Amino acid sequence: MFKKLPDSQNGISNRAGLMLMTGVLLLAFALGSNGLNRDIIWTDELYSISNMGGFDPPYSPAQIIDSLVTYSPDQVPLYYLLGAGWASVTGWSQVSLRYFALLAGILMIAWLYRFAADAVNRRTAVVAALLMSTSAFIILYFHEIRMYTMLMCLGTAHSWLYWRLAHNFRTTRLTWLLFTLTATMLLYTHNFAIILFVGLGAYHLLFVSKSRRWLNITLAWGLGAALFLPYVPLVISGLSYVSNNKEMASLLVIADALAGLLVNNFDLLWPALILSFGYALYRKPNHTIVQLLIVTAIMCLSLLLLNEHFKIIKTTRIRYFLILWFLFVILFAYSLTSMPRWRLVTALFVLLWGIAGVQLERSVNIFDYAGIRTDVRVYPPLHDYADNLNNKTIERDYLIGFSETWFVNWDRKHGWSPVDYYVNTLLGIEGVFVSLEIRDWELRRDIRKLLNERPYVLLAYNPENQSQFVDKTLEIIQGNYMPCAILVDKPDLLAQRYVHSVMGCDHEPAPIEYNNSIKVIDRAARYVPESDLVQILTWWEVEDESLLDEYNVSMQIITPDWQNMRQEDRHLYELPPWDVVELSTKGLPPGDYRLVIILYHRDTGEKVSGADPTTGEAAKIWPILEFTIESDS
Repeated sequence: MFKKLPDSQNGISNRAGLMLMTGVLLLAFALGSNGLNRDIIWTDELYSISNMGGFDPPYSPAQIIDSLVTYSPDQVPLYYLLGAGWASVTGWSQVSLRYFALLAGILMIAWLYRFAADAVNRRTAVVAALLMSTSAFIILYFHEIRMYTMLMCLGTAHSWLYWRLAHNFRTTRLTWLLFTLTATMLLYTHNFAIILFVGLGAYHLLFVSKSRRWLNITLAWGLGAALFLPYVPLVISGLSYVSNNKEMASLLVIADALAGLLVNNFDLLWPALILSFGYALYRKPNHTIVQLLIVTAIMCLSLLLLNEHFKIIKTTRIRYFLILWFLFVILFAYSLTSMPRWRLVTALFVLLWGIAGVQLERSVNIFDYAGIRTDVRVYPPLHDYADNLNNKTIERDYLIGFSETWFVNWDRKHGWSPVDYYVNTLLGIEGVFVSLEIRDWELRRDIRKLLNERPYVLLAYNPENQSQFVDKTLEIIQGNYMPCAILVDKPDLLAQRYVHSVMGCDHEPAPIEYNNSIKVIDRAARYVPESDLVQILTWWEVEDESLLDEYNVSMQIITPDWQNMRQEDRHLYELPPWDVVELSTKGLPPGDYRLVIILYHRDTGEKVSGADPTTGEAAKIWPILEFTIESDS
């Protein structure tokens, strides 16, 4: 039977261990939360949000699984299901979504302490938790919208439960239930969770006495695996997707990258760890540590053998080794805490480790190891835009910003880009960030094309770093648009709404929903007496393109007794998405007039009925403007 070590051998008391762990957890929380609203959402995080249904919430579990099968067939669904549920309560902002990963990371460190305390001793457990909390590569995943902290959390929790069952700790039925459930949850979290079961299975076969409890543990694993069977066909179908990926680094390159990240990219720490580990085993051999070392080696070898077939691990995917990171830090911590004057030795090591971690966290290498594209480093601060514009935009706004790279608008896999997430999902509007990589004539072409699609424009840029692109864009916009409300006025962000001059800044929406599914999103008009003109702006939405050839639009100036004084008819296909039509008032006698709009069938002339969704009013002839022509006298 396994016996717990007395406090004299643990090095610290239970109370001291808990007090120290409180500080460690607070440190981990502080380091992990530091990046929640700092880093821009990158490609893989965007895939996570898309698979959760963040661009069209809420997704049902069936929709989430269907999205994974379609776009990410190599993924399993548990993280996405839990993430979607979390977002339905906390919202879809990057802070709330990343907070889920942060909490999983904090729980992982807590379970790491429990596992190491039960398997080795409390001083090793505290130091292992501290090393994990200050590992730059690990902390990176504390604020990523990915499943890796959840994988590590479940992995350490399951290993702790296994240890208590295998070594006859006091357990209950709840322990057995959680052991089985965490086994299933691991399989549903990431395919590489199988590596943990390879390691625990090897330990179970090699080092645990074969008893009835040994058999019960094996059966519990079997039950956990059986609960995963319904998803196995989808996993098998996704294997072809993985197998088609031929990207792989050599074994030496992978080993070098892994070794560097394990010690915060400070390779000089390795000689100290190896010497102290050898010294510890020489002075007082610890069978548990030797066994954990063997298990770690088996897991590493299994992962590398798996990679020989699927060929997916390269230096940007060292994250696949995260499932066994907790074993490495336990071995590191044991080597340090077994030295003479271990407190001083550990303090010096942790100081160097922490300094190296800060340097790694601030270096560009950390992004390379995580697989984050270099473009992300020059993205505009989209999260700041979203935060500052929150609850200030209106549905009709179209955001135009500027970016040093076009990649920020790239819609991959699901058809959504980083801009779509911050602008569409968080602000509820549409927008684009113009690339500063284009030439002058391309800028003018692109801006004019954007203006042809939207009578409302929300221009946002950094006035402290205002480029000539901003000046040229303003020049084009101000040709037909008038400046309206300034929504944000800060040193590093200016956001102002521009509205087509026909609508004006105080215009209230005037939609029409016709009974043939054609919609007028908005309509407005103005009388320009100095030019003898009436200008009419209509903004259309026609989902069925076949209707564009079936209907015409008539715009008429009529008298109070319904006499038609002027008329302009247009084919419907000439108008969407919006258009400005001008009617001359020259020669009309002084008096009161109304401007109306009529949608009618091109062949039969039959007028189409519509309704104003805001007022409920229904009609076939819709007024847009009332105006008066004054006499010359």
